[in-house]
Amino acid sequence: MKAALLTTAIIALPINALAQEVIQPQTTPAPNASWEICNETSFIMRVATAYIRGGIISPKGWDKTRPGECITQSVPISSPRYVYAESDPVHQGGIREWAGSVPLCVSADDFSADARKSCQLQNLETRNYLVIDPTEPRTTFIEPDNYGKNAATAGMQRLLQDSGYKITRIDGLPGRRTTRTLTTFKKEKELAKDVDDNTLIDALASAAKAKQEEVGLEVCNNSSSRIWTAVATREDGDWKSRGWWTIDQGTCLRTLTKTLQGTEAHYYALAENIIEDEEGQKTGPDKRLRSVAATPAQFCIAEAKFSALGREYCAESGYAVANFRPVPTENDGIRVTLTDQDFAVPNAVGLRQ
Repeated sequence: MKAALLTTAIIALPINALAQEVIQPQTTPAPNASWEICNETSFIMRVATAYIRGGIISPKGWDKTRPGECITQSVPISSPRYVYAESDPVHQGGIREWAGSVPLCVSADDFSADARKSCQLQNLETRNYLVIDPTEPRTTFIEPDNYGKNAATAGMQRLLQDSGYKITRIDGLPGRRTTRTLTTFKKEKELAKDVDDNTLIDALASAAKAKQEEVGLEVCNNSSSRIWTAVATREDGDWKSRGWWTIDQGTCLRTLTKTLQGTEAHYYALAENIIEDEEGQKTGPDKRLRSVAATPAQFCIAEAKFSALGREYCAESGYAVANFRPVPTENDGIRVTLTDQDFAVPNAVGLRQ
């Protein structure tokens, strides 16, 4: 899901100009200005920024912003500015991002990078940052439902949902159901009645993180090799398949982080195929997950990481087709364990990266 970024102006520069701007170091110190970055979404966000640090454009993260909260950074007035944000992993339903078109580095953990060097050489990943007009003092992240001054309440509603409480709508309005549920939560967590919003949001985030251990689809790899997995779910009436998640031998990974009920979830997997001959070991075409149904459910997959909407006309859309296994969805969550017996003869092509 991509949400909107609201600023009074966003620069639209040619990609070549942006690339030159990113890699050219600035050696003359410039006066600083305050750059305020505000979160008016219902999500706790992780924010990465890039501007002149130490004479060069340096991407750096992460700064946490709660719903309704702003952070301030001191930025050289003449410096180009870039920002990328994503929802905190405590929320169910996967990561949402607020992105642009300028490729710069990030990492899963706190990081600092040099924009003159490739992300791969720095053992970092690439994300597309938004370009921000350096004359604008405030950048505000929003969602299609613009909560504005009610963002903190909307964030509490979402975190209550993520924690398993019966909140049916996220609207930012402190109605009776929201008020009653927050009162119940405070009593259960032994919080003061007049606890401040930031402390309450942090407590809700801890509860949401704990809840994730009980929901979604966790895939465990008990096979003799590394595996790659994909999932398919029905969302708002539409099928969507996504992959690949890498799961090393002897480890588990949660590929869905929301309740399984109502998702009609399915999963698929490929296993690394190590072939031994007189020349030693080499990697062959991947082994594929065996079908368990007489008429298996088919979904679209691709060679590289993918997100495919719909399950028909895969070939016409540039995808391959794979037979997925259904996931029991009577409960909020389930663990699936895969062994060597779950995989059949290799494909002609790998279909994962």
